[in-house]
Amino acid sequence: MALKRKAELTVAVEDENDLLRITPLGAGREVGRSCICLQYKGKTVMLDCGLHAGRSGPNSLPFLDEIDPATVDVLLVSHFHIDHAAAVPYYLERTTFKGRTFMTRPTKGVFRWLAKDYIRVTNTSDSDSTALYNEADLVSAHAKIEEIDVHQQVEVNGIKFTAYNAGHVLGAAMFLIEIAGVKVLYTGDYSREEDRHLVSAENPGVAVSVLITESTYGLRSHDTRIERERNFMKQVRDIVVRRRGCCLLPVSALGRTQELLLILEEHWNRHIQDLDGVPIYFISSLGKLGTRLYQTYIMHMNQRIQQQFNRTGRNPFDFKHIKTRVDFSEVPEGGPCVVLATPGMLQNGVSRLLLERWAPRPENGLIITGYSVEKTLARNITNKPPTIPAISGGTVARRLSVDNISFSAHVDYTQNSAFIDEIRAPHVVLVHGEENAMLDLRANLVDKYKNSDYQVTVHTPRNTRTVEMHFHGEKTARVMGALASNAPRDGGCRAGILVEKDFNYTLLDVDDLHEFTGITPVVVEQQLRVPYSSAFGLLQHHLEQMFGDLPLTKETSNSGTTHILRIYDAVDVVHSSWKAGVEIEWEGNALNDMVADSVVAVVLNIESSPASVKLTQGACDGHSHSNSHNHSPSSSNKHDDKPGAAELAPMRSSHAADISVKLALFMKQQFTHVEHDADQKKLVVRLNELSASVSTATLDIETDSPLLQSRIAAIVARVQHTMRPLTHNSAPLPEQQTLDADADADEEGIPLAETVKTQEGDDDDDDDDDAHESSAAVSSSDSEIEIEVDPNVKDES
Repeated sequence: MALKRKAELTVAVEDENDLLRITPLGAGREVGRSCICLQYKGKTVMLDCGLHAGRSGPNSLPFLDEIDPATVDVLLVSHFHIDHAAAVPYYLERTTFKGRTFMTRPTKGVFRWLAKDYIRVTNTSDSDSTALYNEADLVSAHAKIEEIDVHQQVEVNGIKFTAYNAGHVLGAAMFLIEIAGVKVLYTGDYSREEDRHLVSAENPGVAVSVLITESTYGLRSHDTRIERERNFMKQVRDIVVRRRGCCLLPVSALGRTQELLLILEEHWNRHIQDLDGVPIYFISSLGKLGTRLYQTYIMHMNQRIQQQFNRTGRNPFDFKHIKTRVDFSEVPEGGPCVVLATPGMLQNGVSRLLLERWAPRPENGLIITGYSVEKTLARNITNKPPTIPAISGGTVARRLSVDNISFSAHVDYTQNSAFIDEIRAPHVVLVHGEENAMLDLRANLVDKYKNSDYQVTVHTPRNTRTVEMHFHGEKTARVMGALASNAPRDGGCRAGILVEKDFNYTLLDVDDLHEFTGITPVVVEQQLRVPYSSAFGLLQHHLEQMFGDLPLTKETSNSGTTHILRIYDAVDVVHSSWKAGVEIEWEGNALNDMVADSVVAVVLNIESSPASVKLTQGACDGHSHSNSHNHSPSSSNKHDDKPGAAELAPMRSSHAADISVKLALFMKQQFTHVEHDADQKKLVVRLNELSASVSTATLDIETDSPLLQSRIAAIVARVQHTMRPLTHNSAPLPEQQTLDADADADEEGIPLAETVKTQEGDDDDDDDDDAHESSAAVSSSDSEIEIEVDPNVKDES
């Protein structure tokens, strides 16, 4: 019986910006075209941009189309080697990249000439490929590159990065990148062993969240530097002294070549009696230029070189026994001699031509001194094949000896694992290594730490495969200015303005904003217009019920009267008789905004509030209706300046129209055939053979069917109930002031008592009817019906 595997527990990420994404666009389970993309908190950093030595043309580029170049904020280049920097001009000039590019000073100085040599060699080789950019692109790109010194911290759009010595070649740097508190250390190519002219790689000495490190040699460990030098010179002497042959050393123009030149120069000085007459040639178009560059940047080298220079006054790279040439015309057909020639991978150039010349003779020898990239002749020839391919076609017999003594300044397993122990990052991402070597190293590291207190996750992504890590760091704010002058006690607090810029938080007093942040405080005046169609007295009453007595300002102009209420000395409520709605004005801040919100809520609910019935008396005081009824002279109003019936007339007219619309809507929901005659102000309802006419002005119903009249009367009562919040607060509408008393008393019509109940909203409670009888007297005559409200009786509803 098969066991069901438990589903993996996945935790949803609340914010995608909390995911750190690392994507190799090159150097993912391969050596060459190093290019690592780092994305976090909306920021993108590209680390290196090189070409693959074993490929040509566009195939040698990293997978740059995986990331939109326009989104990349910063490009950091660790050192000047082709596989880490040669694609930089292409990226800066042939794509949409608009970010900033940084290198150390020596890297920028050497990079230009190596890239220029790449253009020359590629365009003059026998292959069909051409360089990916021209010299104009190189000049333009080189001008855009910014220099960074070792241990200098630079910040770009919230991305902080610091360069540290990597020890690989002159000017090589590791980069410590920090975004929103998450630190990532990218080693590039690095060496932890100090040699004749370079310092070893540094430990930044800070807590690191992610370590991106090379894995070039996997589980292999090198001999010590002294042992490598001894074996190297033993092989060289065997070829040129014992066998009297030619010794070929394929190298790059700059980098580890200078270390080999220092070793050979020192050995020839010590054993000149045995080696006199054995010339050393350095064949490179950049040979002499490289020597001058190294002389220029001597202060970026280790103490040994600097002290030697200060002691003797002679530059260590001003060689006595080494002849630097741009071509191999002086190189003899036969030995003995030692030749260092470019390129190091034997793909083309002088080193390839000399190999084909010397390969058939057994007294000659080839020594591979650096790391050989897969699928290059330098890698293949270490297997000692009987023949090698010729550039012109065909094959050449191989009888010369082949040895591999690596002076490649890459960490071996011993140095790499020790550095990982020191950094102790919870995440380690392996790059720049062939797949088998990388996977072996990963398995070793996982097994090494599985039972230790160091919990680490080791990632080995392929090219274009993204590694995602979730980080949700704590936010810490610095207190500065006046707030920092008096530190709070334990449990105390400080209030101020929290300023966020580039993931940095600062707490400041408002008076310190401009000094520390350059921000100038401004006052925001806010204005809001709220729909309102009732009288100002009603507005004033409700606002004072909420906020207490309010100062009132009255302004009169040719257009009409404007009333301004001041609330809490912060919010102005402006009601103008000639404008629709109410204007609310205030100075924006947290407290005033809350007051303004409360005012808006009150205004929007005034016309539907039951308490508004109290204020309808104010519209009647101090004037007479068109009918014969007069108010008592003793009646007085608290607010003498409230608008009267003349100002309410437009509202009533609008309300009558609303009743007509509502009535038509209700009728059409109940009856299939309803005709609305707006001119005659009536509705005609047809039900089978029956018909009825309803006046939208008087609400009279005319029909021969008592049953239909009863049904329509119920609908009319429902409409009145629906419109009650507006009708029971004001004097009767003009069209409602005259009703037929006889029709009201008709059993088949709408009884007067029912009309009063509907307006007072007490249809279901007899006790409430009794209560309202004391406050509302109903008088009837042949021509009119009027409801009078006693202001001395409280509304119990």
